[in-house]
Amino acid sequence: MKKPLLAAAALVTVLVWTPPAHASSSAIATGMSTVDGRPVAWKNRDHWSTPDGWKVVPFHTPADGSIFGSGDRYTSRFGYTGVTALGSSGVDPITGETIPWAGANDRGLGLVQVAGHTLTSAFAAGHGFPISQDLDKGMTGGYLNHLVLSRAERVDEVEQLLRDTADGGGFNASSGRNTSTIISVFDRWGNAAVFEIDGDSFTRDNITSEYAQDANGNYAASHTDDKDAADPADGAYSGYDWRTNFSKVQWTKPSGFPYLVDEQTTTVENGEVVNTGATPDGVHDWEDSTSAVMRHNRVGIRMDDPHKKDYRYFIQKEVRSNGIGGKWTIESLSKNVGELPAAEKPTGYHLNRFVSTFGTVITGSKAGDPYEGKLTTMWVALGEPTVSVFVPLFPYAGTTPAELSDMHEASNAKRHLVYDYTDDDSCGYSCGRNADHTIDTVALAGDPADGVGYYGEGGIQKYTFGIENWAFDQYDAFIADLREGTRTPEQLKADMTAWQRSIAQTVKTHYVNGTIPAP
Repeated sequence: MKKPLLAAAALVTVLVWTPPAHASSSAIATGMSTVDGRPVAWKNRDHWSTPDGWKVVPFHTPADGSIFGSGDRYTSRFGYTGVTALGSSGVDPITGETIPWAGANDRGLGLVQVAGHTLTSAFAAGHGFPISQDLDKGMTGGYLNHLVLSRAERVDEVEQLLRDTADGGGFNASSGRNTSTIISVFDRWGNAAVFEIDGDSFTRDNITSEYAQDANGNYAASHTDDKDAADPADGAYSGYDWRTNFSKVQWTKPSGFPYLVDEQTTTVENGEVVNTGATPDGVHDWEDSTSAVMRHNRVGIRMDDPHKKDYRYFIQKEVRSNGIGGKWTIESLSKNVGELPAAEKPTGYHLNRFVSTFGTVITGSKAGDPYEGKLTTMWVALGEPTVSVFVPLFPYAGTTPAELSDMHEASNAKRHLVYDYTDDDSCGYSCGRNADHTIDTVALAGDPADGVGYYGEGGIQKYTFGIENWAFDQYDAFIADLREGTRTPEQLKADMTAWQRSIAQTVKTHYVNGTIPAP
């Protein structure tokens, strides 16, 4: 039974606020908006706060029946595959457990996450509202990702888990979560939703429409809080949505704190966010991160290309698209650095950024698939996506290939070809590995003087795109075989394990050598 919410109070004076040093982008599409009926979730993670945060690895966490506290009604019942980072950014500071920043479990639930800048306690306090997070004892956003993936099978169970932890849920004697996060999730019944979460509250935004631009070019469609409304039936969810780092749901907490403030048109002028007029444009007007505002629109433009999506579109795919014309018909979310061919260009505003540390594309099961969600697949690019290569993994396999444990080092070697830096470790947004914000597009995609220079035409991307196209063919054939449904669970696990390791070995070898597998 869903709990009623108290009436909202009035808005108060807006004060100055500085966003925290992290950012990401994500998108999600339901099976009704994809070519083959499978939902897809995508994320690029941006991170520069810890020196070794770029050292990213996939990992598998098995179900172990553990509980986090008295409010844990589900317990750890599902194994999942996630992506994390070596060092402190990949470890929960309270429990010491490895935490995922994206993942999928062996029952078909997929999750991608971005930080919610406008949901932090610092942001609320800066605007005159009480702090909602338990900053000392509360569970973090990364640990919450772990709980969702290890405990939830349905989108509705994610909502229940959030209700159960709003007061701490018995975790670490806390009074609430220490979360300011936005997660997009799908399940194997075709349901998908975006949850915006602070310490003691959250919103639910069911994916039931495709958010297109209005006549003014803004994404101003209203997002309402769906957690206290009747949910669509299984299979009735349809459409897609995207998030960067600010809330989009029009909902106000009982304290009066509004999750979304959208009363003006938000533009970027000379690198600064400017809010003017009284026309909502779908961008949180309290958000003052230029990169977040600009990336929000870049995600939207690509999601709104008028064709059905599939997992390859989020990685790289030739499509008939209104977004780009002429012969240049390769679309991408993960690898996008704007219009090409071009001279060297800064990537701070683009979907792939100089601070992007990994990309992931999760494909779910579609209605009618056998094996109860076990065909869900997680494609991972272990490094800055535009110079990296995506590799498919099956959470149900229960393991990740050893070949991928140092794939971030191979990606870093390719990254050195397009950026000028000597220190591999990060020491902030503009030093160490992030000293150079400008990508060498000739090394990336080829020289326009040679008649190339668009995505995948030359440079590093000539062979990375070729490797991925080979992997796409291998994967599509394997999935078609698995959909026959003739394997026992034991056979399915064994075949998935052997297949993904073989693919990882081949992909890594050709990636390091700069070659393309034979068809």
